[in-house]
Amino acid sequence: MSTAVADAEHLLAAAHALRDALVPAGTRLADPHTHLGLDEDGRSLAVDDLLASMAQSRVERAYVFPLNEPDRRPRYEAPNDRVLEWAAGSDGRLVPLARLDLDDDPLVELRRCLAKGARGVKLHPRAQAFRVDDDRLDPVFALAEEERLPILIHAGRGMPPIGAHLARVAERHPGAILILAHAAIIDQEAIAGLMAGLPNVLFDTSTWSPLDIAGILELVPPEQVIWASDVPYGSHLSSILAAGVALEEHGASDELRRAVLGGTTLGLMESGRLPGTLSEPLRTRHGAIATQRLRVLMYLGSATPFLWLGRPDLIGYMGLAEGACAGDPALAPLGELIRVGHAVWDEGLRIGGVSGERLRMRLAFPLLHLALTLSVNPAAAERFRP
Repeated sequence: MSTAVADAEHLLAAAHALRDALVPAGTRLADPHTHLGLDEDGRSLAVDDLLASMAQSRVERAYVFPLNEPDRRPRYEAPNDRVLEWAAGSDGRLVPLARLDLDDDPLVELRRCLAKGARGVKLHPRAQAFRVDDDRLDPVFALAEEERLPILIHAGRGMPPIGAHLARVAERHPGAILILAHAAIIDQEAIAGLMAGLPNVLFDTSTWSPLDIAGILELVPPEQVIWASDVPYGSHLSSILAAGVALEEHGASDELRRAVLGGTTLGLMESGRLPGTLSEPLRTRHGAIATQRLRVLMYLGSATPFLWLGRPDLIGYMGLAEGACAGDPALAPLGELIRVGHAVWDEGLRIGGVSGERLRMRLAFPLLHLALTLSVNPAAAERFRP
């Protein structure tokens, strides 16, 4: 074991300890956003790996649906059938959603999947190139509304703003249960302005930037916010830390943390129950963020595309982020996370292949994401003890 890997294992143990400190006793973790299969972009996740990740992070149940599979035509039948089979063999830990394509008889496929055990819908307007307010989706929304089935909608990167489209859906189907993925970052303020206070509209936290999670907590009642991982694009450890840090920074009560981290999602999974009361949006407990911390955030954010693409940091952003931590004792633990994460990332690239990728994703990714998350969350950063 190299020195960098040994240091990374030590820091990863500290990251797990921070997660445990941020998750209140009695929390039942439930993940509303996970994928299985093989995506056209090369990302994949096997059912045994998903269940192992859930077990390691003590995630009780998860909604699951197919990736953007090469064999999805016709009607997503083959990928949906695989997920339905995997979920049926999971002892109730996986709750399947039917992934639909607007151009390929979505209502027919939804009815078929519901008969085989599906318990909701996944719509991906970017990957399948459609608008959520297209008239051809009306029967899908109507059936889901009637049966109280959640509809998880991609509301992240890679497409035009969808706030106006979602407003039309909400007007046509006021009782539809919508889960807007990725904290609705594609159009966050507009969507939040339209949907705040609607208990049947939930926002999941599966997004990379801590500012995006803080943003949604400060725009809508926290009862409308639910933790999510987006695995395999995210990870259970990193996403729990990101949501837990944000809730800590905003002074959320233990009761509210339990709801965000799984209680609300389990209520939806088990009985179609939605939040009964809504409170005011949360407010951060700290004042203006110091420029030095913003520099760390900026440089790590700039390095993110290299991490996603599995490439070396050709510009040197991680070195700049580590340097920005110098001179402030409060930032020293973040500097160590960055130094070690960067070293392990480069080591994984040198090893190459599956072994190198596993090393990067198991050790470097969570350390670097934790540094990013803590950079603008000073209260939570004080609880990190490497």
